[in-house]
Amino acid sequence: MSEASAHQDVYSSAHFSLQLDGTIIGTLRSIDGGSVKTEVATYQAGDYSDVWKQLAKPKYEDIKFVTALAGARPLWQWMKDFIDGKGTRRSGALLAADYNYIEKARRTFKEALIAAIDFPKFDANDKGPANITVTISPEKIVYEKGSGKPLDDRDPSNAAQQHIAACNFEFLFDGVGSQTTARVTKVDAFSVKAKIIEYHHGTRLEAAKTTGKLEWPNLVFYLPEPDAEPFRAIHMKSVVGERATRTSATLSFFNNAKEVRGTFKFTGCHIFNVSPEKSDVASEDVRMVKVECQVEKVDLDIQ
Repeated sequence: MSEASAHQDVYSSAHFSLQLDGTIIGTLRSIDGGSVKTEVATYQAGDYSDVWKQLAKPKYEDIKFVTALAGARPLWQWMKDFIDGKGTRRSGALLAADYNYIEKARRTFKEALIAAIDFPKFDANDKGPANITVTISPEKIVYEKGSGKPLDDRDPSNAAQQHIAACNFEFLFDGVGSQTTARVTKVDAFSVKAKIIEYHHGTRLEAAKTTGKLEWPNLVFYLPEPDAEPFRAIHMKSVVGERATRTSATLSFFNNAKEVRGTFKFTGCHIFNVSPEKSDVASEDVRMVKVECQVEKVDLDIQ
């Protein structure tokens, strides 16, 4: 071991944080990615058999992090801008700290765009925390030495919003009444994605990036078979050729005090499948029906 490395303290990967435009987001569960790679260019001249190699343009890996569903407001606003198609850019850093939460290293990223948001499933039988996974694509990443200062991730405005259980939700579907959807037991996880378009120009080593077309998810939910008849009737109308009526659905999540913390609004919902679950003589579970809808747009809001 060299003399320089012998005096460097090692530290756990469990102490970390994400910084956005100078604000530390203190509700992260994990961070992955953010490496810097370089392409290798080869060159062979004339009839020589030798091949020369050199490093070409750098490539910056996407960063993926998991955080609480109702997390920090700067992050939530960035996600809302992404859903609204604004393609807002953010700069920040991935901070690594030791056991005493002293910053030891950082990876600074610039001009990052959100590439995808994976929202959690909501399940009446799941009391675990509901987390989201956000994937961002930066234009540049630089490795830097830590500041040596303690991480201050305390954010009083978000303390009450960090823990949202997956079972705390309410689902409404326009045109069928709230009593019909009162016994919806599960809403599958869904994702909103966008293709990140890269553009190389001039002598710039890093590619300029912009957000492409958004990809909207399907809405999938489950309810007892006696409550599924209105959805089956809507679906059968489209099967026989009637023009489907554009409708919407609302998914709200709340804390243990029954205070609504956020809402998803699905517009342009068209039911394309209503299927009962498998029948089994050995099963004693309530017979459920799966309803699948295509969605034209998703809006989100946080309280």
